[in-house]
Amino acid sequence: MTARLWSHTSWAALTRLFLVPLLLAIYAPSLSEAADEQSGAVELIETVRQAAIVLGHGGPAEPQLRSISAAFDGRGIAQAVLGTHWRNASADDRAAVVDALLYAIAHRLADRLERTRDTNFAVLGTRALANGDILVRSEFRRPLHRPTSVEWRVRHCRGKLCIGDVFIDGGSVTVQQRDRIAQMLAGNGGSIPALVVDLRKGRV
Repeated sequence: MTARLWSHTSWAALTRLFLVPLLLAIYAPSLSEAADEQSGAVELIETVRQAAIVLGHGGPAEPQLRSISAAFDGRGIAQAVLGTHWRNASADDRAAVVDALLYAIAHRLADRLERTRDTNFAVLGTRALANGDILVRSEFRRPLHRPTSVEWRVRHCRGKLCIGDVFIDGGSVTVQQRDRIAQMLAGNGGSIPALVVDLRKGRV
């Protein structure tokens, strides 16, 4: 009985000896990749923030708008915002809405983030979500105001990381745009070109 017990213990020890390094070899690369992705998500947010600051302070608009627009999942946001109107829109109307929507989002972020500085802006942490998205939590503080919470939902699109939504003090920018745009489309007879004009004029 002692021999059998020793044999079982020995096999268990040998199993741990070989299995643990094997598991580490299998999972270590994926853990490293996950950490790299979360680091990349933070870098993406910082790129957008810096572009928004420059834009908000009257810097050269076109390169900043391009930088912010490239960081977002414009097609995914437009689909979520337009709903059934997206399915019925022409390819040209879809492209125009994506561009105009990203333009509106860029300016809204510029209004919100232009006052942030390294001393009052902080990334609080990142979290991998069940669907593979990465949530980047941040906040910025202003004198005599409570901290503003800004959460960025980052995902894969077009073969790279992009921002799928922004939550400001818990409110989704995509949902806010969707509700407002639904009202405008209801009021203009569902005209996508008219909506694009309003987006460009900052009416949404």
